[in-house]
Amino acid sequence: MSYDGPRLNFPTLTPAIRLLLLWNAGVFLLNAVLFGRLSDASGDAAGFWFAFSWAGLFDGFGLGTLRLLTYQFTHSFRDPMHVVLNMAVLYFFGTMAESRLGYRGTLKLYVGGGIAGAALHLLIASLQGAANVPLVGASGACYGFLLYAACVAPRSTVILLVLPMPLWGLAALLVGIGVYSTFVEFATGFPGGVSHGAHLGGAAFGCCAFRFGWCMDYRGSFAWITRWRAQLLQRRRASMLRIASVHELQLDQILAKVKQRGLTALSPTERRFLERASASARKGD
Repeated sequence: MSYDGPRLNFPTLTPAIRLLLLWNAGVFLLNAVLFGRLSDASGDAAGFWFAFSWAGLFDGFGLGTLRLLTYQFTHSFRDPMHVVLNMAVLYFFGTMAESRLGYRGTLKLYVGGGIAGAALHLLIASLQGAANVPLVGASGACYGFLLYAACVAPRSTVILLVLPMPLWGLAALLVGIGVYSTFVEFATGFPGGVSHGAHLGGAAFGCCAFRFGWCMDYRGSFAWITRWRAQLLQRRRASMLRIASVHELQLDQILAKVKQRGLTALSPTERRFLERASASARKGD
């Protein structure tokens, strides 16, 4: 599979990414249909029950920790472009990652990127005094896929609006925007409505996953070990055949010498070789 062509290509939808797209779409529709009418006095939709926040972690005698997972599939139904853009990133760059990571590895990268995004979001939000502001969306996981894909195929051409650019350039641009926006928030003291910390946390996880080999599908690793062992055995067989061929040639030379000049003409080394060959032949019989 190649991603280096200059043409606009739509990758084949892979199994893990298909599952993640369906889950995100399903939770979005669930929020819109079932929870859209349930709002408290402040106007916060009940769909944010699945959101991540510091206070929410301690709900339900520890069950609130599940929000580290559920928030990654939750998008505000009042902002459909949020889920559309995240799913586009997941489709284009997630399929690139799955070609290397496999099914299970792709799911691990999604969850790991989301958790890393939540952790950095919580750190930055705490420093800004906004630790209890709810966090939703797959952006952290999507940034993980973006950075992982950029590490796998950095020179692949992508189109930003109408401008073609290398994938590493797009990744650097978006990460740079996240760093600059975070700096502006601290400088002005006004946190925005976008969690750049979640983006940067997911991006860092995606980069580290590539660098250190995280999230690889163990079944794929076992298959690689099996192939390596088969190649090693093949090389050993080839080496043994070469040794056997050399021994056979040496034996032919000794037997020809015996035929021409008799056993007395053999050197001690040749006699020992002939004895070993004779003993080996008797064992084979």
